[in-house]
Amino acid sequence: RAMQEVGFESRWPFISVHSWGTQTLEPIVQMIVRPNETKIGRFPNEDAQSLVFDDTNWSALDKYSGYDRVEGGSRLNYGLQYSANVHRFGLVNVLVGQSYHMFGQNSFSIYDLANTGAQSGLEERTSDYVSRIYFQPTGRLSFVTRFRFDKDDLSLRRFEAETTSRWDRLTLSTIYARYEAQPMIGFLTRRNGVYQTANYQIHDYWSLTGGVRYDLERGKIDFGTIGISYTDECFAITATYTADYTNLITSTSVHRFLVRVNLRTLGETGFKQNLGNQVTGVTPPQ
Repeated sequence: RAMQEVGFESRWPFISVHSWGTQTLEPIVQMIVRPNETKIGRFPNEDAQSLVFDDTNWSALDKYSGYDRVEGGSRLNYGLQYSANVHRFGLVNVLVGQSYHMFGQNSFSIYDLANTGAQSGLEERTSDYVSRIYFQPTGRLSFVTRFRFDKDDLSLRRFEAETTSRWDRLTLSTIYARYEAQPMIGFLTRRNGVYQTANYQIHDYWSLTGGVRYDLERGKIDFGTIGISYTDECFAITATYTADYTNLITSTSVHRFLVRVNLRTLGETGFKQNLGNQVTGVTPPQ
């Protein structure tokens, strides 16, 4: 699905140079004018259910994660970004932004069968505030925190803190996340956990990936994944196994095996197989 749109983006960077480094203060304004999204809920939504409003898509033309929904209506995005490059101490970047629905139909207030957009922070005319603080002291190490604050009382709706380190062929990433309850999309309680991932480059073309997530609210591991991938200039293939224990309603664990093939000039295809569900009473490996 596609949407016709027209808009503009304006940035006014104010730069100052000092003996210790440089600073940049940058106001950002973006306006997008387009028609309304049509036939909402009349088609299945398979790949656009995971809508997360944060600093990464605050000024995106389409904030949906897939192709089954497309953002409509006219919107104004505005924010302020600050960067400092300090000699021998690295880079600091801070962003604060908000989005305003000007006119037309707000896609995020019209729900499909998956209730996509509900309690996302975008469903009202004025959105919640999103922000980011990024710090990179060296080329091998970085830290980032992301926030979403309620537009009315500034209460914290989402928080993430991530650190990434690179050691030759090994890349490690640790994310702590805390998300408030979103009962309209199936999350009845607050989510609070730590997710550890690793990527090891075996060869120029081959790499191994893995990850495990620990639920701090329930005190147990609730997700794990491991995979291997091959990527060259023309072809990519990835095989991934996941074990998911996050279904709190039916208390089932889901095991999946996914193979994805990407031909750079032709497109992508994949194969997914559920390896079986285990019901009530199963505890993930500790």
